[in-house]
Amino acid sequence: MALSRRNFIGLTGLGIGLTALPPVVSSAGILDNTEKPIRMPKDRIFRSSGGKLSLNLIAAPGTVNVAGARHANAQTYNGRLPGPMIVVSPGDRLRINLQNQTTLPTNLHYHGMHVSPKGHQDNVFVQIPTGGDFDYDVRIPKDHPGGLYWYHPHWHPNVGPQVWGGMAGLLMVRGGAAALPELKNVRRRVFSLGQVAFTPDGELDLYGTTPPEDQAHLVNGQIMPEVSMRPGETQFWQFANIGVNAYYRLKLPNHTFTVVEEDGIKVWQTWETDSLLMPPGKRYGFLVTAQQRAGSLNFMQAGYNQGFDDWPKTPLMRVRVKGEPAKSVTLPEGIGDKPSWLSGPVKRRRVLTLSQNVVDGQPLFYIDGMLYDNLTMADVPRVLVNSTEEWVVRNASSPLGGSPHPEDHPFHIHINGFAVVERGDWNPATNQVSNRQIIVPRGEADTENVPSNGYIKFRTKFADYVGRSVYHCHILFHEDHGMMGVFDVVNEDGIGPGPGQLLDSELHQHN
Repeated sequence: MALSRRNFIGLTGLGIGLTALPPVVSSAGILDNTEKPIRMPKDRIFRSSGGKLSLNLIAAPGTVNVAGARHANAQTYNGRLPGPMIVVSPGDRLRINLQNQTTLPTNLHYHGMHVSPKGHQDNVFVQIPTGGDFDYDVRIPKDHPGGLYWYHPHWHPNVGPQVWGGMAGLLMVRGGAAALPELKNVRRRVFSLGQVAFTPDGELDLYGTTPPEDQAHLVNGQIMPEVSMRPGETQFWQFANIGVNAYYRLKLPNHTFTVVEEDGIKVWQTWETDSLLMPPGKRYGFLVTAQQRAGSLNFMQAGYNQGFDDWPKTPLMRVRVKGEPAKSVTLPEGIGDKPSWLSGPVKRRRVLTLSQNVVDGQPLFYIDGMLYDNLTMADVPRVLVNSTEEWVVRNASSPLGGSPHPEDHPFHIHINGFAVVERGDWNPATNQVSNRQIIVPRGEADTENVPSNGYIKFRTKFADYVGRSVYHCHILFHEDHGMMGVFDVVNEDGIGPGPGQLLDSELHQHN
């Protein structure tokens, strides 16, 4: 590139309407399975009661406290770094009045939630102008999976700058893996991950101008917090990566993780691993059992090279093992049932190709050769509600595909999760597949990394809801610069999108 992407953002971001602001992470604390209050200030959490929750979120610029010092340049919800945590139950009615006091349009997305994409629910086509507000009214289904989700803005093309500035928070749905009888007395901890950087005068740095090796990483809004465990104690940890572009490979030396939840949904088959890769948007819930002897060790970002950004190894959190020994907890391998659609009929198969290029010095990112701003109805897949489809997502972001360098993409889809059934290598120059791996799914996901010159194949059921929504790369610079597609879920009569769910091309036709 004649001009690096990092420098391009720093020099031209304001000129194209992208406010330059830094990343933060969501507020969190300790939960237990008896539903006692979370140990955090009351104004950092909203909890539903009696089947409903109403709250106000104010998106506004301001200063934030990081590591005991005040820093300007933030955009936050309710003045908090990070935003308040929301706790609801399946079947609840969630009402949020979102007030926009920032200088850019905004809206709200409920990442990973299985709720309607239309109207006043998870409608990413809503535009809330500066000085405006909007009343969200989200009807959470009674069978919604319990687990960890999050909320953030989704107004294109300003998603990255607003999340980088601090507009993100955790959203917990009660139940799920936490309700397993074996975990009744297990201490539960909830964590968010993100990155931050500062200018020499102490302000939060401009969006994207600081390289990964010079960024600091926040856990629950703190730099290097400490958690305690008793020798031999098993705890349930839930992590969400709510940053703009950082990849985390989580590792606790000499310990393993037993995965019980992925992207907010209880897995049906647990597995053990010594590390977990968390691209942007990803969530995992896992059990970890402390060593038998007292001492302290660092919970690590073990490092990951995404292609454009090489995230170095660095400690994230201090784990102190102390006190009286505790009894550990184990789970059976099978803790749930596979969804029937995994082995049912497939209505249709589709292929998506992710790619990138540099045009007039500007990096651009494509799905099937199209930028989001240029989509027409011919580019919008139409899927039948309650049908199962099989999609292949392949990554041509490499010199073989005409890109300046290799780069991974975390693929994310709204409304419904999916189960990966195959992955492998793919050569975009020859269209040849190699190292094909057939996968027996152990759980569902809504965000999955697709390596450069690689592909994934997944099955998904477009259950319950008609309407228009999106899929995209969750590196938010990529999304803001084109790598987002639109899909319509329709009924038998072909009716799907609701009022106001228009593409740019349709808006031009209506004006």
